[in-house]
Amino acid sequence: MNAPHPTICLSTSSYPPEVGGVGVASQRLARLLAAAGYRVHVVTPVEVPNAAGEVQQTQEGDVTVHRMFCDWRNPATSFMHRQLVSQLDETYSFDLFHGFFLSALYPCVTASGRSGRKRPIIASIRGSDVTNLLEVPFMRSTLLAGLRKATWITSVNQLYLARVAQDVPVVGRSSVIRNGIERPADQAMWQLRADNRGVVGTVGQFRKVKDIPLLIRAYQRVPAALRRRLLLAGYFSAADASEEEWSRSLIEEFGIGEQVTMTGRFDHAAVFGHLRSLHIYVQASAYEGLPNAVLEAASLGVPLVTTAVGGLVEILEDGVSALLAPHGDPASLGAAITRVLADDALAQRLSQGAQAVAATLSVETERAQWLALYAKLLGEQIEIERG
Repeated sequence: MNAPHPTICLSTSSYPPEVGGVGVASQRLARLLAAAGYRVHVVTPVEVPNAAGEVQQTQEGDVTVHRMFCDWRNPATSFMHRQLVSQLDETYSFDLFHGFFLSALYPCVTASGRSGRKRPIIASIRGSDVTNLLEVPFMRSTLLAGLRKATWITSVNQLYLARVAQDVPVVGRSSVIRNGIERPADQAMWQLRADNRGVVGTVGQFRKVKDIPLLIRAYQRVPAALRRRLLLAGYFSAADASEEEWSRSLIEEFGIGEQVTMTGRFDHAAVFGHLRSLHIYVQASAYEGLPNAVLEAASLGVPLVTTAVGGLVEILEDGVSALLAPHGDPASLGAAITRVLADDALAQRLSQGAQAVAATLSVETERAQWLALYAKLLGEQIEIERG
């Protein structure tokens, strides 16, 4: 390597204490890189109404985090993100850039060629990235430009790589690195009890792709004698205000307001408590990479009901580790929820199947794959500079 301790810029769309799978996964990556001897700088925007790009730097263990407080409604936000990464590069002279979520990639692209020095760039496709690529025209050109300039592209599932390959060459410069999961030693396994019986829920940041309205429609179709509460453990961002309005409208229309709990933001440490409070964990998404919340639920053995989308169909088997339903069909999703609520033996079988899936997705495997990729790209960079 060109330095005893290579310096990494990890540009991510989310980072704890923000709730959401991208944040959890990016923090896990930052910590494992730091533990391996890399100097890691995380750059992340934080949504604050009317904020104007103020930056806060904190040292969190061996990871340096640069949070840029911004208002997503401000069109200058993406420019400020690019400017911040370039300014940090002038100070720290990064050896590798990693865009963790495609909206966080382009700041790496613009900084990587600073002063004529080309550095490796990793583009990681996460969560709703493919939705943005397909459905958000004003983002498409920027996302494709970033993917074309990336040295390497990773995804949490094969499906997303195949979709991106329709627009950008990926052969010889891409790989699937699935999220790893490990149940914390202090977290008890799920059990069906009187206090969680009939509780249906989901966890995360409720972006449009998570389709909370579909979950509400499905819950409403469950026989009243079986359902007791719908727990929405998470929050809607300002960018998804219309989705929150629609969700609340449906709750009022169906007359289930007394059964629905929306927690708002919370620390990630509270996730496992929310998961154990459920009879069933439901993921109603339109698209998914490989959601951390599903894996965390699986690691505890919470019975799973999910839509048959994205990376979920690559790891879950219908009737064995989860019940799968087509997206956009509240009747099918509601019927799947009803089956589990009405059949304790099925719930226990799905619990065991979910635990078996979690066991195949070890943190050690994920760590080895990331470190091998970083070593490969930084090793090739050394050869380029020597040549």
